[in-house]
Amino acid sequence: MATKLIVITGITGNQGASVADVFLGEPSWKIRGLTRDPSKPSAQSLTAKGIEMVAGDLDHPATLEKAFQGAHAIFAVTDFWQPYFVPANRLKVKPGQTMNEFCYDLEVQQGKNIAQAAAKVEGLERLVYSSLSDAKKWSKGKYTWVYHFDGKAKAVEYIKEELPELAKKMSVLLVGLYMTHWQAAPFLAPQKQSDGTYVLSLTANPDTPMPMINTRKDTGYFVRALVQVPPGKNLLAFGSMISWKNFMALWANMLHLPGGVYKQLTIEDVEKFAPGGLGRELGEGWAFQGEYGYTGGDPTVIHAKDLVVEIPTTNIEEYIENEDWSSVLG
Repeated sequence: MATKLIVITGITGNQGASVADVFLGEPSWKIRGLTRDPSKPSAQSLTAKGIEMVAGDLDHPATLEKAFQGAHAIFAVTDFWQPYFVPANRLKVKPGQTMNEFCYDLEVQQGKNIAQAAAKVEGLERLVYSSLSDAKKWSKGKYTWVYHFDGKAKAVEYIKEELPELAKKMSVLLVGLYMTHWQAAPFLAPQKQSDGTYVLSLTANPDTPMPMINTRKDTGYFVRALVQVPPGKNLLAFGSMISWKNFMALWANMLHLPGGVYKQLTIEDVEKFAPGGLGRELGEGWAFQGEYGYTGGDPTVIHAKDLVVEIPTTNIEEYIENEDWSSVLG
């Protein structure tokens, strides 16, 4: 059987590594992974698994054109947050520009670089682009600081408008809320109270169902499905749909705690403990999700049940049961 090639950007991250894991189990596929430095231990560990690791930088289109050569499928993912927390990037911010806007512009350009390189690949059958909803668009301008959503959406819009032939080969993957989101910063985790109960505080509506995914484990199954079915899909990836209020009640119950409560904050509350633009970015993001839903009411969004192929997923109960919560519980 002839083998096909999938090229994975961000292969050392949660999404890309999951895609690699799944396709390692597909004998009809071989994998090429992009990394800035193939000599790093993280890249070498993937080479040891049989993955071809090549140098590729989303900021340098020529490296992408070379890395994408011969690809039958490409999984593309960009990262708003990585450059946000690089101190040297603060010096690159233009007068009058916020760090959030800088990272937005950078992510949009990276998306364009990926798209332009992918459009040149002869024999490409599928581009699976990891994106998120356009918060500014779907909220009709109410939420304008959700740059980590909007930059990804803008890249997809660029492909549809400027590269129609590539768009015909594309499906979009909207990755839900990471079940591991609480690990990103201490204030994102439930906080223990004096009475032994725990409180999680965000700006989202407590009753709005949220799509939650075990990103590192399950993303690859969604990508495999989008490679198997015809293009043109806009697929939301999640294992469970649950509100924050119900999540906290379930979490506390499963861990045999006195109680779990969700507290809705204001955007201004978040800005106080996460200043400098970070709080507004997070606060508006959660508020948008809570008011308009994670995908903003986009009518083109489909779920796994709408596809004809099986997609294994982890539900929230399985995740809670198997996760190590010692850093939260003390």
